[in-house]
Amino acid sequence: MPPSSLGLAPRDILTTIFIRWRLILLAFLAPVVIALVAAALIPLRWPAEGLLLVQVSRESVGATDLTGTGPNVVSVDMPKVVQSEVDLLISDVVLRRALSGDGLQAIFPDAGAPRLFGLLPAAQVSIPQTARRLRAAMMVLSSNTSNLLRVVVALPDSERAVVAMQRVFDAYLAHRQSIFAQADAQLLSVETERMAADLRELDEAIARLRTETRILHLPQDIELANTRIASIVSRIDTLRERKAATDAQLRAARSALAVYPARVVAASETTNLAPNDESRNELTRLVLERRRMAAQYAPDWPPLRDLDQRIATLQQSIATNRNTRFETVRQVRNPAVEQLSLRIATLEVEADATGRQMAELERQAGEAEARAAALLRSEATLNDMGRRRDALDASFRQVAGRETGARIGEDARRSRSPSVIVAQQPLAAARPRDLSLALIVMGLVGGVVSAGATAVLLTLFRRSFATTDEAARGLGMPGLASIAPEARLAGGKATPAITDLTAMLLDARESGERLSLIQFVATGEDDGRGAIALAMAAEAARTRGLRTLLADLQSDGRDFMAAMGSHPVHEPQDPEQLLAFNTVLPNLWVAYGARESLLGDPHAGMERTVALLDRLRHDLDLVILVAPTDAEGYAMRRLTALVDANVLALRADGTDKAVARAARDAVLAAGGRLVGFVMSGERAPVPARLARLVA
Repeated sequence: MPPSSLGLAPRDILTTIFIRWRLILLAFLAPVVIALVAAALIPLRWPAEGLLLVQVSRESVGATDLTGTGPNVVSVDMPKVVQSEVDLLISDVVLRRALSGDGLQAIFPDAGAPRLFGLLPAAQVSIPQTARRLRAAMMVLSSNTSNLLRVVVALPDSERAVVAMQRVFDAYLAHRQSIFAQADAQLLSVETERMAADLRELDEAIARLRTETRILHLPQDIELANTRIASIVSRIDTLRERKAATDAQLRAARSALAVYPARVVAASETTNLAPNDESRNELTRLVLERRRMAAQYAPDWPPLRDLDQRIATLQQSIATNRNTRFETVRQVRNPAVEQLSLRIATLEVEADATGRQMAELERQAGEAEARAAALLRSEATLNDMGRRRDALDASFRQVAGRETGARIGEDARRSRSPSVIVAQQPLAAARPRDLSLALIVMGLVGGVVSAGATAVLLTLFRRSFATTDEAARGLGMPGLASIAPEARLAGGKATPAITDLTAMLLDARESGERLSLIQFVATGEDDGRGAIALAMAAEAARTRGLRTLLADLQSDGRDFMAAMGSHPVHEPQDPEQLLAFNTVLPNLWVAYGARESLLGDPHAGMERTVALLDRLRHDLDLVILVAPTDAEGYAMRRLTALVDANVLALRADGTDKAVARAARDAVLAAGGRLVGFVMSGERAPVPARLARLVA
């Protein structure tokens, strides 16, 4: 698979090596240390060597079979014969026989000694474990073009190696002689007893199978199982038709319910009297009061004139409200909805009951099919067992009839010449076998491979971007600025990277693009977006003289005010407006409580939010917004779509790739314009010369 398909580049792997060099060094040192420890602990081995010559004799070819039932061997495959001798030589029977008697102490005198320099008690001596230890020290070499077997035993002492090989040869030859010393009559007797035992086991197996499967009469049982299956299938088909009809009625009822309105008009009332209007009563009271006062005082008395003005005002108000109409409409729940809901509930209960009945019938059908399949398998098994029993019974009768003839041929047994000869007695080698150099080389090679594999795996599974190039390739968008970790952005001080970023965005604004509202999108708590936004706002206000507003939607903005020498003097009262306070820079303002304004209110509506942003564009030259970390609500998505440009804020070797991609996708899904990203805290992990060489 090419590197491009894995998303890897040589520079990515090199970056991982310089970032995670401790883990890669550990991966390299682990195999090397293991190899050095193994080279130091593995003792020297002194090999002893011996040769065995395998010949063809009656043991391999054989004469005419005495029983008259076996085959006559007329040819032999020599490699198979040699391999058989090898398997017999290293078998557990031969090795345990070699360790019997005083062989254990002669070959392994350290067996039963204290372990770990006498700190641990001695392990229990076990012949099977010692036999496996002896097999591990042995090596048998054979070839398809030769009849010689080269046997090598490597032990810490050369004399013990020679003794071990000699005892193995003696045990092998003795065991082989005992194997091929059996008589034909004894073989036939054993075969007769074996066949009789097989016949008994086969009869018991037939009876056990009929009992386990509860077979009384096999053809009748199969017919009953098929009849039950057909009956259950017929009932299932009937239920399926019923369930289909019920589902159709349920869908029709739900469709009708979706069409009917939930409420209908029950009564409607129209009047020209406003609720709780006391104007007419007040006018009547004032007229009576005026009559009483006119009878007691002069017409030009001031309170009487004031009373006339109040009466005129009320008459004018009553005349104004005379043409106003008030309408009251009362609605009730649609009765058709109640009927359809009751019908739907009835149909749902019926559909559920039908489904449960179908499930039960399907379970019974499964049991019936399993019973029928078991009967069919039992029929095949019984037929096969019957054929095997007939053939075995015929063979048993034939072998039992020839057993007497085999006993007679036992007296005429011919002597066998040995087919395996010791061609070379065990001899000790001149030099020991030292594996230290090979282990060290293997450790170095394994360390290089382990370090390379670790670097590739760390690159594949690295969850953060280390450089701007990686982030640009991983996110598919340009990197606008890279801010070194040594840069200090406190107090709005600009670095060359901030100066370039500000100039880039402002030049795009002056070239005709609409970049008055810029939002820094969050990818984590420590992505540095606040410091970058503050430094960029200060740079725009200081060097360009632009009227700049910095609004923090993560907090109330106190930190930005403290950094720029300002503080809030009162709380914001009107959410339709942003409350901003000036700073030590003449053209820089910091918003206070911007999250509580229309920008962070999901109920504000699109028109009010757009109106607020238009006022900001009209009153200011540049508005920089700092998005909150939890920007998942509708208000933040709406603001993301309405601003002129969105910039992702990333932290080198800190922001998770999945979080960055999710933030990018969230901006694009909201319909916002994403111009690029800013990487903060970026180091140069790879030296410049090496980076140019890899590039």
